[in-house]
Amino acid sequence: MNKATLIVFLVLCLLFLTRGIYIGVSHGEWTSLFIALLIIAFGSYRLYKKNQK
Repeated sequence: MNKATLIVFLVLCLLFLTRGIYIGVSHGEWTSLFIALLIIAFGSYRLYKKNQK
């Protein structure tokens, strides 16, 4: 995995998490945080599997 892919992935993870936390705190709906965590977990798994090849 190159550094650019890792940096883009980390930035997107931070954006998903901050949006999920913001919506959870301001609106009391924590569904978006759980969706963000699922997206991050799936993306991490895909990057890990791609790195193993």
